[in-house]
Amino acid sequence: MRGRAWQGTAMAAIAVALTIATAAPATAKGGDRLRIESLSSDPMLVTGGDTLIAVDVPKGTPSSHVRVQRNGVDVTDAFEFHSADRRLVGLVDGLDPKQNRIAALARGANRAAELTVFNTPIAGPLLSGPHQTPFVCTTADAGLGAPTDTDCSAPTQVEYRYRSTGGAFKPLADPTSRPADLAQTTTRDGTTVDYVVRIESGTINRSIYRWAVLAPGGVTGEGWNGRLVYGFGGGCGTGYQQGSDGIGTVLDDRQLSQGYSVASASLTVLGTACNDVLSAETVEMVKEHIIESLGRAPVWTVGDGGSGGSIQQQMIAQNYPGLLDGLMPGASFPDTGQPNYPDCRLLNAYFATADGQALSDAERRAITGLADPDGCLALGAGADVVKATEGCDESLLGPLIYDPVTNPGGARCTIWDSMVNVYGRDPATGFARRTLDNVGVQYGLVALQQGALTVKQFLDLNQGIGGYDNDGNIVAARSVADPEALALAYRTGRINQTAGGFTAVPIVDLRDYVDDEINVHQYLNTFITRARLIAAHGTAANQVMLRAKGGQSVTAMRDAALDTIGRWLDAIAADDSNRPAAEKVIADKPADAVDACWISGQRIDEPAQIGGSGQCQTTYAPHSLPAQQAGRPLDSLVVKCQLKPIAAADYPPMNAAQSQRLAAIFPDGVCDWSKPGVGQQPLAATWQQFGPDHYVKARKRDLSLRIERHRRDPKVELTARMTPCPQTAWQRVSIQRQRGRQTWRPLVSGVVTGRKCRWTTRVRFAGRTLVRAHANPVDGFTGTHSKRLTIRPR
Repeated sequence: MRGRAWQGTAMAAIAVALTIATAAPATAKGGDRLRIESLSSDPMLVTGGDTLIAVDVPKGTPSSHVRVQRNGVDVTDAFEFHSADRRLVGLVDGLDPKQNRIAALARGANRAAELTVFNTPIAGPLLSGPHQTPFVCTTADAGLGAPTDTDCSAPTQVEYRYRSTGGAFKPLADPTSRPADLAQTTTRDGTTVDYVVRIESGTINRSIYRWAVLAPGGVTGEGWNGRLVYGFGGGCGTGYQQGSDGIGTVLDDRQLSQGYSVASASLTVLGTACNDVLSAETVEMVKEHIIESLGRAPVWTVGDGGSGGSIQQQMIAQNYPGLLDGLMPGASFPDTGQPNYPDCRLLNAYFATADGQALSDAERRAITGLADPDGCLALGAGADVVKATEGCDESLLGPLIYDPVTNPGGARCTIWDSMVNVYGRDPATGFARRTLDNVGVQYGLVALQQGALTVKQFLDLNQGIGGYDNDGNIVAARSVADPEALALAYRTGRINQTAGGFTAVPIVDLRDYVDDEINVHQYLNTFITRARLIAAHGTAANQVMLRAKGGQSVTAMRDAALDTIGRWLDAIAADDSNRPAAEKVIADKPADAVDACWISGQRIDEPAQIGGSGQCQTTYAPHSLPAQQAGRPLDSLVVKCQLKPIAAADYPPMNAAQSQRLAAIFPDGVCDWSKPGVGQQPLAATWQQFGPDHYVKARKRDLSLRIERHRRDPKVELTARMTPCPQTAWQRVSIQRQRGRQTWRPLVSGVVTGRKCRWTTRVRFAGRTLVRAHANPVDGFTGTHSKRLTIRPR
């Protein structure tokens, strides 16, 4: 079995971790004769009452001799034998809530293969902790009708579209019909099929999902290339609502025409909920449904999406390895912990003061590091999720939103409240613990050191910058982080340390260059990820940077990205060596998987470098950001800095009054970027869970033994019976004989079968003998034995 999910309290310590990879084989306990795998999910993370199961049948055993049970009920008819790999594969439904036992037994075998699965409702939660409340449903707006319950569920809908010869997707009422303008497509594996697409829409994990796959002639998955593209949406919101996810998100001609299956969901749009644990949970559940529907797991799954979509991909790769096998992040950020959004809002407020308005355009650029003097306007607007009254969709939530006076118990619209199951609550306020901090940060330090700011301007800026109160309002005092929140951010993976599974996936990073615009998507963020990779692992060989600007160039870049990541992942999938996954990623990297840019539609291969002189670097030069202009190194993982005493050598000459003023602004010292952050520590583990419990409680079994002797028969007939029945059918029992006062030796064993869960054997005994029936502990059941009985000679 791959792993078992354990969960700590939602508001306190993190859960003990799983180190599992979704859809990897889950091997059953039991001998070498049969093996059981959970194909659609980890066996402890099954949802919706069904799971796709495979039973490996050894050579020499006819498949017709194998029976499969679910909690003692025969479900063999649900399985189909695949002779090529000698597998029985079937969808086992009707699972009980929580734990279930699936067992397989071959005729004549004395041991069953068995697997315990834990079933969670399709509405979740699976691992992200208690559902967020309040929660507004949007199924009607999504075309799915009114919700059918408080979990915003809606009936599943299926529709078909076809690609016309004119290049448009058109509705197709009857998927078996062939319109006159029906186009065909040749997939990446060379199969030519009618270009008909099946689109499924429904709800999973309170999320609206969309899933598209080729279905020529109405046959779902005909022409599927065996690979899945999961699309992630951008933005950063704080939830309390279901979000939106239109059919257009999966009607991607570039991907569908090559035979990819394409999926997305409203809770993997970070603009709905800026909660990467919720994103991972939703991907897990949607993938499980797709695998069950298609009857097999994809060869690999690649993530796709920009901005907030890039954050989800990269954090899932670190924290929940196995969900995504490769990443195509666009307009990327490394994680949600970057300080530039709140810093820019503070800077925008300062620029509106008299001292700020006196700064020239060049001086403001020197402070922010951005190409445009007003560049912080976009980043500052993105800091809505810092403010408890602004980070929600007001058009949906309206009066439900927190107000300190009129609605103090309302929905607090901050990123930390969105992830309160991770951060817990501050007992003093009842609000979510917060990581926001700028104590000791010297804004514009680099500009001062380079002579772009005067000492007075630097002091004015840092005296006037301020911070945020608990509700996210700008105040004169600097922001101070909650120490426990800081520790949790590192331990639980909210900071992308490129740890966990991050180096085990190939990353093709796409940058639609906008540094010369007022735009949040600054190129430096991709270099931050690369710097962290190099600092932690000595290499960034699993990351490739592509960049472009303009329609023709961006299209060429996106085509190349999908082709590159596809060939890279195929090579990794074909690598049957024993090398670690991180080594395979580098060893199997295609020769042309290199940094490149496109200018006027033409590709130029050139290493991505800050300050480089090549054509790509001069055309698409990365700029800086406010945090870096405050002295923060590119590879820094610091959320709250450790402080050091002010050193005069770090500044241009100051007079006595200026030195006194600097000391007053930073009475406890300034950031020491050479040290780890306050609370900084390694990622505790992957696959951390925050609820609900996934404990498999070991159930008790009763085992009885009956003795019968038949006239003139020298052997004794022993019958063991196990209860509860039929749940305990096909479990192994041994007859033991006592040797000495404390020692029991096994004599013979077998499997309890039939409607009464019995096993009968005949054994010859000489002399007075003490015997008992015994069953070892197995998944989901404690060990047990019967009362001892005495066999006396005739």
